[in-house]
Amino acid sequence: MSVPPEKGLDGISPGKAPESLAPPVPSGQTPSGFESYMQGAGARTPPPTAQAAPLGPTPMNVAQGASFAPSATSFDSIVGQAGQMQDSLGTVAQQLKNQNLKLKRSQTHLIKQKLSDANEHINAAASKLGLHIQEGKIPAGLDTLARFIAMVNDGQNNLLQVQEALKKMASSQQNVNPAEMLSIQVKMGLAQQEIQYTSTLLGKVIQSITQLLNTQL
Repeated sequence: MSVPPEKGLDGISPGKAPESLAPPVPSGQTPSGFESYMQGAGARTPPPTAQAAPLGPTPMNVAQGASFAPSATSFDSIVGQAGQMQDSLGTVAQQLKNQNLKLKRSQTHLIKQKLSDANEHINAAASKLGLHIQEGKIPAGLDTLARFIAMVNDGQNNLLQVQEALKKMASSQQNVNPAEMLSIQVKMGLAQQEIQYTSTLLGKVIQSITQLLNTQL
């Protein structure tokens, strides 16, 4: 008479691996419940890699003048930059002619400083091109807004001279030190910042006045 093999307390034969209590998972399906938790324990899905934003020069980069490579600077790029600045100065001139424009003392001082700095940067760029631009004289007796418009016109005239000089140098295929070209572009960028700041400030002032007038009506 054969003796049946001994069994443990749980009915598991010694030396035999315990059978899984969960039913087998068909192929092509993912495990669920406790087994799926155990299989996925400690495994974390890596976060999607963030796509790097395209890098490019910002106004702060222009002010620092550190991120521009000389190879990216050309006569055409600076001529185009000067053209954009002329358009921005034209916008400032139109804003200054707004009949509802009224500036506070602090705003008047700030705009005067910004336009003066812009013209100084433009003249500095012109001097590096060999141009000797004399500072425009503002006629006496003009009110504040008229003086600002005269400063804007002076800046536009200086930009025209810079553009003409650059076009002549480009047509003659004149070689210019890349460092000098970079310095010119930086000066023009600084002037452009001052002009854009002035235009933004005037736009906010005009918007506030317009809203106030509409409210009163």
